[in-house]
Amino acid sequence: MSSGLSGSYETAAAMAQEYEGRVYPVNNHRISVTLRQSVLEARYFADLGKSAEEIVRYLEEDGLNSSIYLAVNTLEYLKRSGRVTPAGAAICTVLNIKPVLQIQGGKLDAYRKVRGMHAAMHEIIEALKLDRKTRFADQKIAIRAAYSGDPEIGETWRNELQAAFPDLLIEKDPLSVSIACHTGDGALGVGIMQDIWQ
Repeated sequence: MSSGLSGSYETAAAMAQEYEGRVYPVNNHRISVTLRQSVLEARYFADLGKSAEEIVRYLEEDGLNSSIYLAVNTLEYLKRSGRVTPAGAAICTVLNIKPVLQIQGGKLDAYRKVRGMHAAMHEIIEALKLDRKTRFADQKIAIRAAYSGDPEIGETWRNELQAAFPDLLIEKDPLSVSIACHTGDGALGVGIMQDIWQ
């Protein structure tokens, strides 16, 4: 997990010192579906015979070349973690306001506030289109859906993304427990990142 969101990297780096250069923790500022992409890339480069040092260097240099957008269906869990005040959560619940959050460079930031999950899905798709034209212009990219809770909702979200980006193969993954415990049920997320295989 990105050091901007968790202390797990620092813990892994401290423990790796006991293994005298045989374990290489990587802080590439990613989480969830973008981190999954990094793991697949590490394996790909290992299969090509790249050294651990070369793989670490690539992953750390490429780590910031990704974005995550996330919409939560309930603010209850963000309220419990202290990321949203009880008053703010109450107002958003009454007005059906859904925050769209963004992770770039390992930091979680508010991106937009919209009314309803349908509007949040639209806002995320528009953000992806903008990223594709600007941050990822002239790059081969991958877009990967994520969700918490009902797999059917995850599949509906994947289908929405596939319709918006028909030239890409959109895959999906459930959010990990370490993330879903903060988002609650019904969260929808997506990662956009460079794709070395396309």
